[in-house]
Amino acid sequence: MIRFNTSTKSLRWLIACMGMVISMSLSEGGMQEVLEAIKASEFRFARQSSEVPFLPMGWLQNSYYPDASFEPDRGDLPSGDVRENTLSLGAIIPVTVRSRDMFLLGGDIGLDSISVKTAPFRDQTVFRGTPIAAWLHQFDEDNLMGIFAAPIFSKEIENGGSWGASGYGGVIAMHWFSDSFQLMYGGVYQNSFGKETLLPYLGLLWNPNPRWSVAAVFPWPSLTFAPNKDWILQLALSPGGSSWVQRKGEYEVTESIGSWNLVTGVGYRLHEHIWLMASAGVAGFRVWELGEEDSGLRYEAEPSAVFTLSLQFRP
Repeated sequence: MIRFNTSTKSLRWLIACMGMVISMSLSEGGMQEVLEAIKASEFRFARQSSEVPFLPMGWLQNSYYPDASFEPDRGDLPSGDVRENTLSLGAIIPVTVRSRDMFLLGGDIGLDSISVKTAPFRDQTVFRGTPIAAWLHQFDEDNLMGIFAAPIFSKEIENGGSWGASGYGGVIAMHWFSDSFQLMYGGVYQNSFGKETLLPYLGLLWNPNPRWSVAAVFPWPSLTFAPNKDWILQLALSPGGSSWVQRKGEYEVTESIGSWNLVTGVGYRLHEHIWLMASAGVAGFRVWELGEEDSGLRYEAEPSAVFTLSLQFRP
């Protein structure tokens, strides 16, 4: 079992308070005004018709990874049985909507609880906060551009870890070939605790008919089918895990646990824009890394199960 100290309890209280704030921000009256402003603007996605709901703009999600055995890349180290549970709460909300410009603010906070049965690891609880800011501009009917920044601040709170900073930023553009087919392209800057990377970005969005949606975009490709206005079925791939800075005596070591999750899910419209989503699948390429890639330790696990339950706001 994971032991929650006073700091963890305080963070859970903070998450509950943020949930109240987000629920007030996503209130039916306030969001209805925003949706009406978007419909009155020149943004093209506001005029698309589809049975598939829009991407989540608010979420409360829990992901559970049952016991998995992590094997070291060196034979002289013991293996470890690890269980993980991740709680995430967030939203991104348009704060200003004009004819061709939209400013969005939001964020995500997460609590990643890692329980270790055996291994040279300890139980760990990682708090993660990610503020998000974005600007969208519709140049003309066929071209949209967005600029975003999402720094990530993390801290391991069970064993007195230090705050670490990473994050993403970039410029993404969208071109409409038709109402059913769009191209996304641009560049993304990644900072992983001081290690900087510039990545090209390319993706495709295809809606062959009002009930099907194909999103071939990294890192969240998905295939969605809406049999009617109240249900959706989805096959999706997404990354999971956390990164943090761990203090060991006078030294600090970067740690991370990650996976790629392939899941199938079903969503049900509870009320208007509120959806309940449940999914199950396989967590593959699971890795626990300590230190730098060339000099640290690396543990890998065979594919294992992952279960997710989320409450979503979808305009």
